[in-house]
Amino acid sequence: MGNGIPIINEPAEEKIVTVIADDLEIRGTIKFKTSVMLKGIFEGEIFSEGLLVVGPTAKVTATINTKTLVSHGEITGDVLAEEQVVLRETSTHTGDIKAPYIMIESGAVFNGACAMDRGGAAVMADSAIAEQPAPAEESLPVEEKQEPFPEVRHEQKKRQPREKVHSEEPPGASETAVTNDTKGEEPKPGELL
Repeated sequence: MGNGIPIINEPAEEKIVTVIADDLEIRGTIKFKTSVMLKGIFEGEIFSEGLLVVGPTAKVTATINTKTLVSHGEITGDVLAEEQVVLRETSTHTGDIKAPYIMIESGAVFNGACAMDRGGAAVMADSAIAEQPAPAEESLPVEEKQEPFPEVRHEQKKRQPREKVHSEEPPGASETAVTNDTKGEEPKPGELL
């Protein structure tokens, strides 16, 4: 793609360097540089310089720091990705995500907050994702600059004299407008009922 979004060509299971089978339950810390697919149960921390694939049968409860994450399964925990996070349609994610690019397919469940910082590559850390305060100062100048549209001010100027004219009209004039409306005729533009 020409817009700079990294394309995830998820390798077939046979091409992934390490596959943790669905009948394994692991607790602890995993560190790797290539590609790993988790299919079983994992609790702890994951530090990766490569691709982490969470399979459809996987249940992961962990803080994850990786280059790229593709999830088909269940993750509970915060994720920091250097490049991209992809939540496939079968995935469930509970926790915060911080990555330059995040893709959530239709059908995926995501409960958490996400931050997409594209100012530079995310820094791999050996700790949980730090909370980032919301940039409230950025929205204030936009609100201060907003003014009513010129058409609105112009329309208000037109309505004031017309309201005075209608208030001085005899009672029969407003009945005529109602009669025209009941016949199915639409009032003329700018005409008040």
